[in-house]
Amino acid sequence: MNMKNKNMLEQLKEIEQELMDELSPESYEQVKSMLSCFTAHETTVYKAGYLDGLQAAILLSHENSATNSYTLNIDDLFD
Repeated sequence: MNMKNKNMLEQLKEIEQELMDELSPESYEQVKSMLSCFTAHETTVYKAGYLDGLQAAILLSHENSATNSYTLNIDDLFD
C-alpha cells in the first residue's frame, strides 16, 4: 500500500471512529440486528445509502489531496 492510500485509510478510520463515538453501543447493536431482517429491496436501499456515505467519506478524506483520485472495488465492499 502506498503512502497516499495509507493516509486515506487512516483518515477514513478517523471518520469511522468519530461516527462510532456518537453512537451508543446499544444503538449500534440494535441497528446491526435489524439488518438481518431486511428484505432484498431494503438491503439494496441500505447498500446504496452505505455507498453514498462511503463516497462522501472518501471525498472528505481527499479534500487536502493534490490528485483527488481513489480506487474502489465494489465487490470487496459486500463480501
